[in-house]
Amino acid sequence: MERVPTKEKIDDVLVEKKGANSGAWCSPATATTIALVSLVTIVVVKVQLTAWLFSMSKFPTVYSFYSAIVTDVMLIPMFLLFPKQWGVPALDMFGPPKFVFTLIIIFTTFDMAFTNIALANISVALQQCIAATNPFWTVMIESVLYGKFQHPIIYGTVSGLVVGAILVSVSDITRVNVTGVLFACAAVLCSASKYAFTHHAFMQYKKKFTALSLLFWVDLFMIPIFIPWVWANGEIIMVFEANMNATEWFRFTGTAALGGVRALTQFFVLSYTTATTMSVANTFALALNIVISLVWQDEENDERNRGQIILLYAGIGVVILFSAFYAYLKSSTHAWPRDARS
Repeated sequence: MERVPTKEKIDDVLVEKKGANSGAWCSPATATTIALVSLVTIVVVKVQLTAWLFSMSKFPTVYSFYSAIVTDVMLIPMFLLFPKQWGVPALDMFGPPKFVFTLIIIFTTFDMAFTNIALANISVALQQCIAATNPFWTVMIESVLYGKFQHPIIYGTVSGLVVGAILVSVSDITRVNVTGVLFACAAVLCSASKYAFTHHAFMQYKKKFTALSLLFWVDLFMIPIFIPWVWANGEIIMVFEANMNATEWFRFTGTAALGGVRALTQFFVLSYTTATTMSVANTFALALNIVISLVWQDEENDERNRGQIILLYAGIGVVILFSAFYAYLKSSTHAWPRDARS
């Protein structure tokens, strides 16, 4: 007798159990693991390449604009090869009462631009420590919007991430670029909001809207937002006046394309898991980026006094420690009762 597909809810993730002949290339658990490992790897490589790119030429807004264009161009052949991946957003996704798709586009646009502006003005370590507070804001947003309350220790743990970021910020307050810090803070708020709204949209429109089509339409609607932005700040003129050679354009395009791959992986992960789990994966990537940036920029620490260095490493240690503890609390089946995990 043919087995009928069944569904069960495990930690807020809707998993479909299929028979042996269902044609699925792997189990949901395997797909989730592959997606999470891929996400961490891509995020680390993307951040380091972007920081390296901005160390030579700083066009953060144009870079964000160009990344949206390159991503959509890359997706067109994907739709031709896999037509079932194509989808068109329904009008009700844009309008009232929830404005789901509109909010996703707005938060994604400003998250990308603000992050790149921050990377162009402050160190990778500082930007990543500020970005590591993402789980704090994600938990708070989910609590307010969806009434998804956590165990008090969860709130305490994610608050520790904020403390760590503050310690890193004040480790050398006299050399901190205020513009970079403000944009980094704005970016993490947009990022947390984006994850919460994107996850909600995927649960609502999961059956008729794929990750590829969502990414395509989000980036497409980002383009008209960036056009007046890059003209207003003069970056588009600066790019053409820079007279980049073929190698520089290849490097610029390749890093921009990796941004699209990162976004696609994020949406793919969200289709299998929760917004807070996504934040955990990104936090591990942030920790790796912090360690790598410290290795690459170790010579800068020689210019700081001992107290500043202690604050810097203490803040980074706090961020990594609370990130690991938060990941344990969210992933362990024995750490807390079921209602303490999402």
